[in-house]
Amino acid sequence: MKTSQNDAVTTVRIEYSAGNMEHLLFVTSDLHIDSVACAREQLIADLTEATERGAKIMLFGDVFDAMQGKFDPRRNLDDLRPEYRRADYYDYVVKDVARILSPFAKNILLITPGNHETAVLKASSISLTDRLVYALNMEHGGNVLKGGYGGWVRFMFQNISGGMRTSVKLKYHHGFGGDAPVTRGVIHTNRQQVYVKDADIILNGHNHHAYYVPVVSETVSDAGKVMFTTTHHVRTPGYKHDYGDGSKGWAIEKGFVPKPIGGAYIKMKIKKGSVKKTTCHISVQPVIHAPELVG
Repeated sequence: MKTSQNDAVTTVRIEYSAGNMEHLLFVTSDLHIDSVACAREQLIADLTEATERGAKIMLFGDVFDAMQGKFDPRRNLDDLRPEYRRADYYDYVVKDVARILSPFAKNILLITPGNHETAVLKASSISLTDRLVYALNMEHGGNVLKGGYGGWVRFMFQNISGGMRTSVKLKYHHGFGGDAPVTRGVIHTNRQQVYVKDADIILNGHNHHAYYVPVVSETVSDAGKVMFTTTHHVRTPGYKHDYGDGSKGWAIEKGFVPKPIGGAYIKMKIKKGSVKKTTCHISVQPVIHAPELVG
């Protein structure tokens, strides 16, 4: 596997002539690892399973909660873990999150910022994502790439001995909008289907809801044959249970609803056809857990 980046596009090149026909991803977002409301045990269990299954891991924003900085208007000391009550708050949080993710560093392919990271960058001129990626690579043996708030990942499969190629294009965006208690954000599938072209997978996070919606489109080939393509829309909920017991807190005052926790597996299976045609079958398996009270 070889990786490269060109602005918003991350390219992953995979040689499959050795028979490695199946490739597994574990995708999630909104870990909020440093939050008191993070379901750390479940997160570590899911990342451990993904690593044992040989999956490449991608974390799409809000890896950090990071709301307890001096200039953050959202800060609340009740939400601050005792070990983070330090003058070097941001530095220590980065070190601790890197430590927690270190057993999985060699399997992590991509980490991108979310709105929590961009809020810190705006208020304090500190890029938590850059610091985390540096720590995982330099101190824990990773080869992690940093993406943008939105972007693309291209998986380019090639059989050098046979010359057969196929690809999978994944469009990601950390997410936008509010709590969406009625639609869960599923309405975004229709919007993104309009303005994002030729994506095999479209992935969002941010609102802590979860869904998997395959959308089938019809077209006609250059040879005059009717064809159907599938775009796999995935939203990952993450691992923060800020609803708590429903009695207090920002989420309760805003009328937010309880959310699931977890991520999703994406399997890409290469299927050989004729000498000139090789395809990749995509399947999505959401990994969803009911939240439990933390602490």
